[in-house]
Amino acid sequence: MNRLPPIEKIKVNGQLISCMFQKGEKESIVFIHGLGASKGNFLEAFKRRKLQSYTMLAADLVGFGDSDKPANFSYKMEDQARILRGVIDLLGLNRFHLVAHSMGGIIGIELGEMIPHSVCSFINAEGNITAEDCTMSKQIADMNEKYFALKGFEQLKHSIAEESERNQDKALREYLNSLSKATPKSLYKSSISTVRESNFGDLLARFTQLPFYKCYIYGERNKDVFPAEKMLEKKGIPLFYISNSGHSMMKENPDEFYNLILSIIRREASLDTKNMYSKTTNH
Repeated sequence: MNRLPPIEKIKVNGQLISCMFQKGEKESIVFIHGLGASKGNFLEAFKRRKLQSYTMLAADLVGFGDSDKPANFSYKMEDQARILRGVIDLLGLNRFHLVAHSMGGIIGIELGEMIPHSVCSFINAEGNITAEDCTMSKQIADMNEKYFALKGFEQLKHSIAEESERNQDKALREYLNSLSKATPKSLYKSSISTVRESNFGDLLARFTQLPFYKCYIYGERNKDVFPAEKMLEKKGIPLFYISNSGHSMMKENPDEFYNLILSIIRREASLDTKNMYSKTTNH
């Protein structure tokens, strides 16, 4: 059960996208990674026995991992969602559960708005909702693009390497490996789009108004840290917490994370579409 998942290369709108894709007889799950990360963020999902019967897709976004990194791509969240939609269409995933992390949460909102009748549920793992959710993305966006390309990117990687060594943080070391595959341009432009959407994109309202089941997951160490938590609670969005973890919950506590994902998916799959939609309109 520890075999590596099949890797596929899919061309969408001229961009070659690298994907982990597993075909199964049960429902489909689409994973979206965050800023500087890659499809490898969800590698553990493909190794887990309880998920072997599900169809699963984890793609490297444009500019990250092993996907194309064109200098002339916008790196806007809506354009990333359009590319991902193309991958989903080409793989024939008509209905799927969505699991998105960090910056990927914005792309998940965009995707959910584009094809709402294709999404069964949206599990948002510390995805951007408000301006305060921007941490590294704001740090990057506050720099001049030329400076970031010449010095800032290397300084960022150096500080992450030091922190991972100081804390013996395996998840952070793995993140550094994926971050190193990005280009300064893909990381900078993605950060600009992330900060802009988090500040002005009305993400909280858009997320809560999506016409299917939504929930939000925090790493337990981030409980009571971000203002979006109370806002989501007031909107009636179910909140879950992964113990012994922070932002990289799927790496820091994969057992609890994927068991939670599976329980949510099984619960939603047991509801018929009519009941699911009527229930989630109150969120």
